[in-house]
Amino acid sequence: MTDTDQIQFRPITRAFFQKEWQDGFDIFYAVPQDKNNQFLKFARFDPLDFARLEMILNEKQHETFYIKEQDLYNYYRFTVLKKLILGLGHDKPPAEVVRRVYPVATRILQDYLEIPASDTFLLLLNDIPGLLAEAVKHQNLPFGELFQIIQKDNRTHVHCVNVGMYCLNFGRELGMNSGELTEICLGGMLADIGKKFIPRDILFKESQLSNEDVRTIRRHPALGRRALSNLKHYSNTVLRMTGEHHENFDGTGYPLGFSGKQILPAARICKIMDVFNALTSRRPYSESLTAIQALTLMKNEMAGQFDPQLLTEFILFTAKEAAKRRS
Repeated sequence: MTDTDQIQFRPITRAFFQKEWQDGFDIFYAVPQDKNNQFLKFARFDPLDFARLEMILNEKQHETFYIKEQDLYNYYRFTVLKKLILGLGHDKPPAEVVRRVYPVATRILQDYLEIPASDTFLLLLNDIPGLLAEAVKHQNLPFGELFQIIQKDNRTHVHCVNVGMYCLNFGRELGMNSGELTEICLGGMLADIGKKFIPRDILFKESQLSNEDVRTIRRHPALGRRALSNLKHYSNTVLRMTGEHHENFDGTGYPLGFSGKQILPAARICKIMDVFNALTSRRPYSESLTAIQALTLMKNEMAGQFDPQLLTEFILFTAKEAAKRRS
């Protein structure tokens, strides 16, 4: 069986077959043909007969294989997410819910950004913020505990999930209801998805960025908002968080140069969490900061970027949680 419709195929590696599949799917490899690839089916993955597939894989010299995106989507929807929801049940402690949800959200966003998958793949995240909002309905997860759970990794898919988690955590402290928490969590997770459309050689450039590189990277809020808008699924809050999370309170941000109350409150919160997570994550060019170091830097040297009232409330929130842990 051959297929030349490149749009529907997504690359996977041998490690992909170690995932907890319950249903089978066809496996393809690519053969260059003119300007495009021709995809040849050579095996079918059967979770009940993995040994046979392993033998076939070992006979092939290919390192990269391909799967149809619909099969990948079904894997997450009907295996991973279904297993997650059934496993959580009711009345699980917030920390346990976060620990179970976190790797699922990061895997979905990693596949979306790095395979890369089409924008409809983002719809797989829809249930996750609601699960988190339900978990903190009666009791918030202590900030210090959340800070310990999340990865201190600057890769985009991890950063996205971290920002969403922080938005939810702080939103709960501010008294948001379940619907508002679901929305701000989802908006935080999706805020940086526009980076998918930035050339990787610019996004991961190790040398100093040129002025043109900076202008290119600064397009990601608008590109992300456009991608989400085209799906015709997301609320105005989520769209504006994506488009405005790099606006500064003093008007020096991008892409619109909004200031003060022109910026959506949820986007102002997202801005704080975006910078806080970036400062407390490991980066190639600098060590990660502690929470206290990051907040001190934000207050003393970056204050113009943030809503001063929200930043103060966030600092007081983290300080209160730290005092509880010491007592």
